[in-house]
Amino acid sequence: MGVNSYSEQIDIDNTYRLRMLISTLPPYAKDYFRGIQPHTESRTRIAYAYDLNVFFSYLHENNPIFAQKEIRDITLDDLEKLRPTDIEEYLEYLKVYDTTDVHTKETKQVTNSERGLFRKMSALRSFYNYFFKRQIIQKNPTLFVDMPKLHDKAIIRLD
Repeated sequence: MGVNSYSEQIDIDNTYRLRMLISTLPPYAKDYFRGIQPHTESRTRIAYAYDLNVFFSYLHENNPIFAQKEIRDITLDDLEKLRPTDIEEYLEYLKVYDTTDVHTKETKQVTNSERGLFRKMSALRSFYNYFFKRQIIQKNPTLFVDMPKLHDKAIIRLD
């Protein structure tokens, strides 16, 4: 077995991490991550997997249609039933929410800045778009929701 460079080892570690994250999502998520693999970095795919986990957890906990289903049992047909207002409610939720650490069982509060909201919406749009382009779903409610505004970061001068 050869010695891997630092970046190769990071990609290997990220691949294992991504597999673990994907295992908590519905089975069709695996197709999505395989589809975006050629044109995304492993760090991006992991961030998107975390973001999609938040989305599916939100649906399971907050949307009456999905409360009766386990996350892995949510189908693409179910996702097509979401309306733009459902996506807007999700974005509102993302501004501040509680999450429980799987290892420590501690609850912590999560807040998202403009950039966090933007990335989570980008992940969701990319996910829907993957299945929409392949004509697996006919509706993409994310297209009717404006992306969160990104304001320029202030430039701090150290004089």
